[in-house]
This record gives sequence, C-alpha cells and structure tokens, in this order.
Amino acid sequence: MVIRTFLFILLLFVLSNFAKADTVFWPGEEIAAQDLVETMNSQDPGKGWLGKWRKMAAETRDRQPKWLTPLVTSTARLEQRIRYDVYYETLPTGNKGWDFGSGKGVSLIVGPTIQFTFSLPEYLFFPGQGRNDGFAGETFLVRNRIMASPEGQKNYCFSVQLQAVSPLGTTLPGPQNHWTWAPALLFGKGWGNFSMQLNFGTRWTDGNNTNSALPYFYNVAFQYRIGYVTPTVEITSQSSFDQLYFINAPGLFVVPEVLIGRFAFKDDWKVYFGFGYQIGLNSPTIEKKYANALIMKFHLLF
Repeated sequence: MVIRTFLFILLLFVLSNFAKADTVFWPGEEIAAQDLVETMNSQDPGKGWLGKWRKMAAETRDRQPKWLTPLVTSTARLEQRIRYDVYYETLPTGNKGWDFGSGKGVSLIVGPTIQFTFSLPEYLFFPGQGRNDGFAGETFLVRNRIMASPEGQKNYCFSVQLQAVSPLGTTLPGPQNHWTWAPALLFGKGWGNFSMQLNFGTRWTDGNNTNSALPYFYNVAFQYRIGYVTPTVEITSQSSFDQLYFINAPGLFVVPEVLIGRFAFKDDWKVYFGFGYQIGLNSPTIEKKYANALIMKFHLLF
C-alpha cells in the first residue's frame, strides 16, 4: 500500500509540474490527427505513400524523448521497430525453461499519436519436459501517446495502452485458454542523461479470473545513458489475484541490465540490444514464478 500510494503521488506530481511551459505535444493541438494529412500532403511528389508514412513516423519520434526501452518495463514512447526477446529461466523445481519471443514483435506508428504492435510467434521450451512445450497466444497492443515533450525541453512522455493476448496457445492450461486484457498507464521523465520510466496497470481475462487474472502490476525502470551504453535497474511486479498487496506478493523481481545502442546503419534504420538478469525478490515469486532469468533482446528500428 505504501509503494502504491507513493507511485500514484509521484505520477501526479510529475505530470502537474511538467505538463506546462516549454513545448508539450498534445493530441488536440500540435499532433492532431490532421497533422498526418498535412505531413503527407507536404511530402515531395514521387515518394509515394510509403515515403510519406515514414516521414510522419520520423516527425512523431522527434516530438518525444529518445530513451531506450528497458527489458521488462514498457516505454511511454511511440516506437517503430522489430523486437525479439529471449528468456532463459530457472524454474521453482530447478529445471530450466526457454521463452523465445516473449510476446514481442513488430511495432508500427500508424498515426501521429498511435502505435500498433503484434507479436512474432512465442515458443516455450522446457528441456526434458516435452509435454509442456508449445506456442503461446498472439499478443496485440495499441498505445496512444497523450502528451510528450522532447529532450532539451520538458523531457517526458505520458501514454495509455491496451494489450490483448489471444487464447491460441498450445501450452499448459491457464491464462492461455482465455483472452487476457491489460490496460495500463505509461509514464517517463528524464533529467539530462538520467531517466525514470513507470508502468501501472491491471490484467483480467474473459473467464476464470480467480485462477488466471493478475489484478494489477507495476514496473519502474531507472536509467543513466553513457554514450552508447545505458545501465538500467528495474523493479517489476505481477501480483496474484488473491493477494492484493504490493509487498511479498508473487511476481516481484529486480532486473539489473545493460542496454547498448542505438547504432545507425542506413537512413532511419538503427539497431540496439540489451541483456540483464531478472532475480526473484521473495519466496512466493520463486515458488510460483521462477527464481531468476537471463534476458536478452534485440531491436531493429526503422
């Protein structure tokens, strides 16, 4: 309860202090939907719809900070990328498990304030436990950036998003048998090379919520950029349905990590990657989730 109250007060304080003065991009003003039409109409003839769309996406990115996306915490920024994550987990039994894809995939900026994401196939592999192997459900995500200010000005971003996971998985019974929905608030604030990114949301399913829904989650990431290297520490939580408290609930992790990039190699094309070690912070997490996991990710920005 103390952490929840602190995060709520912190979010209100930062928004109230940084949503005024300097340039702030709001959907109803600078980045209204009509900007998309104006951007396309002003594009040089002959470039076609693809060139106009890429120009709109580039201008949209310029209206927000340029922080790197942490391993677990979702960024409030709009991104156009292909992302692939791999988890190598130590399970409560001591056995190992692989998660290839982890619900990540292709993100597209489809409007001045809108991003749409669909996942690449996610495959779960448990060596020596073949009966548990299989594909997880497809993940879809829509993110709407409410307001933002780029680095050098107020340096913050605030968005809302809705994530949905389909029940098409072939893994063990559980949330995979139902559609799972996760609305969330995403916020980030930077001070020079230092930045903080925060998520707060809830999860529920279209059935069997008592066993499979996670009523809330929060993620906090702290970063410091040093050239092309960005050391990051995250604290993440996924509380169980019957344990409505923030301390000692299963799903509490700390994730020290390093993000490396962005490296440009052609026009707006860039790559960056990261790796970290996720550590369960309490016994319920280790017993019900997993004790630790090596996480690796790759981003191709375009």
